[in-house]
Amino acid sequence: MEEKDGATESSCQATESWFPSLEGVEEILGYTFKNKKLLEEAYTHGSFQKEKIEFSYERLEFMGDSVLSLLITKEQFFLYSDLQPGPLTRLRSANVDKEKLARVALKHGLHRFLRHNNPKIHRQIHQFDEAVKEYPLHSNGQIEVPKVLADVVESTIGAVYVDCNCSVDTVWEVFKDLLEPMIVPETVKIHPVTELNERCQKRGLKLEFKDSWQMGGGGIDLYIEGCFAGRGEYPLRKDIALNRAAKAALNNIDKILKNLENPTLMMKLRTRWRAALKYVYG
Repeated sequence: MEEKDGATESSCQATESWFPSLEGVEEILGYTFKNKKLLEEAYTHGSFQKEKIEFSYERLEFMGDSVLSLLITKEQFFLYSDLQPGPLTRLRSANVDKEKLARVALKHGLHRFLRHNNPKIHRQIHQFDEAVKEYPLHSNGQIEVPKVLADVVESTIGAVYVDCNCSVDTVWEVFKDLLEPMIVPETVKIHPVTELNERCQKRGLKLEFKDSWQMGGGGIDLYIEGCFAGRGEYPLRKDIALNRAAKAALNNIDKILKNLENPTLMMKLRTRWRAALKYVYG
């Protein structure tokens, strides 16, 4: 038993030695911390429990979340003087959401410095790295995002903010280039579920959601006026499956609207899809 415990402890120590020096973070940021403990705290995950270490990045993440929101709000308020609060809110949300920040962490390799003992994190980051290749700027809810990637960006912002005596100007100088490319009014997109609902409501069309989640299918089908519009699948997260279904429906909506102008064709399509629904859902 002692030999087994010794092997486990040795393995744990080896795992800890895998993490690169936090000086690499300072090089990426172009900022040298006066208080190195803040940097260490910003890159310590809750799963990383070592003797005499009883903290994690959560408090700094909390701080960084608020600071980033303020910085983006300030920047966009003066940059887009003609935008009203509604569009400004959507633009800000797009630039501080989980996927946007996760891409920042991945692009600059900040995740490599995160101290943790959770094997799932490596797998989730690898899957995200592969998934974003299909969406150069933002997937708009089409892929699963490891929360830890966004967390480490926010905790780093929080750490710099506290270290520089709460100077928002200093924080912005450090992070403004790291946050590029920013989402601008020309590239911001409406969430697919929101856009689909708006387009259907505008035309008075009935939108139906049918899901096979409880049966273990992991998929969601969308119907517009009884006509199949699109399907989304993602067994691990229902919200992602719904987003994918809405996106598929948006890709097909012009064809569906054209079909609605042909009553005979629509009757045939509805009969066909009712039969399919009965077969799938009973």
